[in-house]
Amino acid sequence: MDGGRASRGPKKAYLTVSIPRELIEEIDRAIGTGKYGYDSRAEFIKDAIRRRLEELRPLR
Repeated sequence: MDGGRASRGPKKAYLTVSIPRELIEEIDRAIGTGKYGYDSRAEFIKDAIRRRLEELRPLR
């Protein structure tokens, strides 16, 4: 345990990517509606990447 907090498992390594401001603004608008269940940009972007990779899997 870490200072009384439960361990959350191994830390994940993250990288930084650049995303055009226009796309970020669209993401922010989608998140801001509250209709899609996303709480953050990171959550939205990770889900979008996972979905796209699932679409591409049959092509590999």
